[in-house]
Amino acid sequence: MAILKTKQPAKLSALAGLIGLGIIIGIFGNTANASVSGQNQLSSSNPAPNQVVSVPPTQLQLVFQNPLANPEVVTSMGLSLACNGTLVGLGVPQLGTDYKTVSAALTQIPPSGLCTVSWALPDKSLGSFSFTSAVEIQTTIAGATDGVTDADGTPSTPTIIGETIEQQQSGPRVGGILGLLRVLEYLLMSALFGGLALIVTAWPEGTTYGVTLRYMRLAWFACVVNMFLILVLSTMRAESQGFIASINPFGWFGALNTGSGAILILRFVLILACGWVAMKPERINDPASQFIAGSIIISMIGTLGLSRLGQDVAVFSYVLGIIHAIAMAYWIGGLLLLSRVVLIGPGTSDLVSAVRAFANHAVVAFGVTAFTGASLIYLLDSSSIFTSGHGRIAVFKLIFVSVMVYITLLVKQFAAKRLVDGDNLSGRMAWRLRRAVSVELAFALIALMFTSWLAATTPPKAKAEVRTTSAIYSFREELKNDRFHVVISLTPGVTGTNAMRIELIEPRRINNFAVKMVPQAIGFAGIQINVPLTRPGAAIVAGDGSFILNAPGIWNIEISGTTTTGDLTPLATTLAVTQAPDAQTATTLPTATTIGG
Repeated sequence: MAILKTKQPAKLSALAGLIGLGIIIGIFGNTANASVSGQNQLSSSNPAPNQVVSVPPTQLQLVFQNPLANPEVVTSMGLSLACNGTLVGLGVPQLGTDYKTVSAALTQIPPSGLCTVSWALPDKSLGSFSFTSAVEIQTTIAGATDGVTDADGTPSTPTIIGETIEQQQSGPRVGGILGLLRVLEYLLMSALFGGLALIVTAWPEGTTYGVTLRYMRLAWFACVVNMFLILVLSTMRAESQGFIASINPFGWFGALNTGSGAILILRFVLILACGWVAMKPERINDPASQFIAGSIIISMIGTLGLSRLGQDVAVFSYVLGIIHAIAMAYWIGGLLLLSRVVLIGPGTSDLVSAVRAFANHAVVAFGVTAFTGASLIYLLDSSSIFTSGHGRIAVFKLIFVSVMVYITLLVKQFAAKRLVDGDNLSGRMAWRLRRAVSVELAFALIALMFTSWLAATTPPKAKAEVRTTSAIYSFREELKNDRFHVVISLTPGVTGTNAMRIELIEPRRINNFAVKMVPQAIGFAGIQINVPLTRPGAAIVAGDGSFILNAPGIWNIEISGTTTTGDLTPLATTLAVTQAPDAQTATTLPTATTIGG
């Protein structure tokens, strides 16, 4: 009996210990499958419970024991991630083909610390688990001169390996005014060239009329003023400065230092030179001055075909552009001279000869204009004529051009029938011809509006050329897709201090521009560079010790950004980093400073 009495308390003590151990496990044990109600539980996850994560995770992955009913269950489930009490953004959960795996992309990098994942299904199954984020992110600051000063304490622009890139600022919004001024530019330059060309080819007596002299001088003066305003507004936008400061012509050379900017300045100089002919139009017929006068006006109008200088276009497109500009200016300028000078009233046989000759020449000029215009669209848009913005605008222009073809043929037919035997131009006939010419001019003006719109857009085949740098980088790669075009350069490409240059070529506007670099080696921190660019330009991460690659081997590089139409398709590449012979790898990643350009 004594033995029995002693064994019974021992059994009770053991039972009590098991119950206590179960309570402790229930409270402090692994909470990966801590379902409060329901039957479904997790079988595994990525990140795993209690895992220490040193590389920024790109998604959460939950694998359930039982298959889920349908994809709608996933979209309505409750899934959240919180690190250090801060919610981390997650994408829409997706159900795998096995109906057990649920994945959700992370829209931001989780901060360091304890992270808790909570989930809940519609069948009231719920649970949570935790992992530790040990990710140290090296992030750039969108400041141009933060922490960098000269000897006197004033901020300076950091430089690396021989090049300096200044902060690019958004200029004043003058695009709408520039578009209207470009329409006037084409119209007034055509009036100058076409009027003088018509005098040479069809109406040599025109220089004896006072109305012709007044028309040519007013056209030249208006063209000079219009071109001056274009240069001033272009300088305002390039330099982000006021109108008064942009009036100085000496400032144009620094602001408009691109190929297209140089053409604008050359065009203005040639327009000024055209005043020598416009003030005395008889010089265009004088054998002693005809060659010089003709060279000036042809060079002036030929600059319209070089407007895309500096872009990556075929050289033959410049030839077609010059021919297109000359033919277009002769046709539109001749129409302007007819409507404002020749057909303002009755006249003698010289007016009849001028109308008859121009009607024949206009068909040829318009045919050349249409052919070269279509060829340019093919060279610049190719198969993207219906998918690119530039191509769709060109389609609308072709519609109006087709209408003008019909009107041009009607005017020629009318002039051929009514003026074939006449020696004088009656007032009624002049009025009827002027009305027909005015209708054709109205459609030509609409076509010029589309031309101005086309000049402001970049076609698929006329991408901006990739600018070379004066620095030498050990790694350089050009990455692009349909909407995203970036050039990334890095040096020296070994562990330790490095320098990087990030150049954005497309799109024209971007937000949330970032470069992520993650080493494939386990246990090393990733790097994210927030690039402070919103427009095409270049940014530098200076080689001053703020940008450190702390792991040898392969690094994955991903470049992302967003536009007003949504997220851009990310660009990706890899970088092979070698171990520096005397590298002193830093354990703490400092903050780098980015210079926008």
